[in-house]
Amino acid sequence: MSLHRRTRILAAAGAAAALALAGCSTDDGADDATGATEATTATATSAGESEEAAAGVTLEDGYIKEKPADKPMTAIFGTLVNNTDADVEITGFRVEGLAEGTVFEQHEVADGVMRKIDGGHTIPAGGSHELVPGGDHLMIMNNDEALEPGAEYTVVIELSDGSELTIDLPVRVQPSGEENYGDIEGHEGYEEGMDHGDIDHGDMDHGDMEHDGDK
Repeated sequence: MSLHRRTRILAAAGAAAALALAGCSTDDGADDATGATEATTATATSAGESEEAAAGVTLEDGYIKEKPADKPMTAIFGTLVNNTDADVEITGFRVEGLAEGTVFEQHEVADGVMRKIDGGHTIPAGGSHELVPGGDHLMIMNNDEALEPGAEYTVVIELSDGSELTIDLPVRVQPSGEENYGDIEGHEGYEEGMDHGDIDHGDMDHGDMEHDGDK
């Protein structure tokens, strides 16, 4: 075999080896990139699950019922969801930015009577608790401000496990048919110097309601 021919064969072999090494390097790089992507995705998923788990209690579809300035009461509605394995009680709540002197109470309807409850609403472990017109709700009282549709307020809900749920809630018009409390007794004479015979609580029409604690 001539020297020239042998040189060409060696050169070709060297080129093939180089291509093989390059291919291995590319495959390794692709594998590394794929592994990194999968690791990032797994980390993001884990972080999302941890964040959801950290949110022990959430308020789904929450809103504040709109009211004009001459109506001193309104309420917060929605579905409280407990993502923990223990019952959680609402120990208090507030709406930031409302006038000084605004009163915040937890109310229920029992035997046709609307009243302030002792303690607070309890959200069962892994369950939910509905805040609805004519049922349990978070009451905003003694407020002479107009809460207009489209506005948004920060609500802070204090929980028995020492945590707080802070959420921005919109002000909405009560859906038609959901504001009628019928003959439920509830809030007459409750606020200072005011006759609650005409006050509504869902538009908020309580008619001749009484507050159970004031009979």
